[in-house]
Amino acid sequence: MQVNSCRSAVLVAVEALPALERETLALVYYRGMSCDEVADTMQISVATVRDRLHEGARRLLAGVGDL
Repeated sequence: MQVNSCRSAVLVAVEALPALERETLALVYYRGMSCDEVADTMQISVATVRDRLHEGARRLLAGVGDL
């Protein structure tokens, strides 16, 4: 698979995530925030942040298949 098609597949999978999971993943992995910081920012518990990270990662892996 070429780089552009891999990139496209990942972007499609990210866009398909529920908004709250997508936002949580972006804050942790792109902005470099800790789970505590994300919890404070989003006014949710740290456990909810971790749950959204776990579920978001699972959905991403399922969405990109066997790249």
